[in-house]
Amino acid sequence: MIKSKKEEGREERDRRHCRCWSPSMQREKGTEAVVAPLPASSHLSASSLPLLFVFTASRRRRTSDSEEKESWDMSTPEKIEAAGKKKEDGNALFKAGKYARAAKRYEKAVKYIEYDSSFGEEEKKQAKALKVACNLNDAACKLKLKEYKQAEKLCTKVLELESRNVKALYRRAQAYIQLADLDLAEFDI
Repeated sequence: MIKSKKEEGREERDRRHCRCWSPSMQREKGTEAVVAPLPASSHLSASSLPLLFVFTASRRRRTSDSEEKESWDMSTPEKIEAAGKKKEDGNALFKAGKYARAAKRYEKAVKYIEYDSSFGEEEKKQAKALKVACNLNDAACKLKLKEYKQAEKLCTKVLELESRNVKALYRRAQAYIQLADLDLAEFDI
């Protein structure tokens, strides 16, 4: 049987991702299942089992160790450095008009420094400045994407850290105006 490129691609994708397999279905090409026989004392039969999930794993490629490290594997300075890098990536994407991708970078940057209980005083100051900048930049992205409620929430987070932050007040007022909440917008301005 001759397979099209599309079918070959689908089989390759199926080998890499989760596939469902039911005992009543024919075994699909490209999937592997390990099915243990049921104990003789079991009141279940193979036909009464609705689904068997078949998982295959694939390895992610790492472009660099520090870029792909999870935050819990990083030291405090590494977290701050990684957050700064994500912020800079977000800034470049924002300037290019790729607001959704930029927002993701800002959100990732904040996640690196979200839990700062182990940070020293100087590191807490750096982390706070990064949180404020990333949340404000993320709010700007949300305004561009017309996600006004999210922009309002992000600005409120910033105002919890810095109650008189002018950018946060201004952007939250912009969000309130778009949400037709003019009283709150006037209060912020």
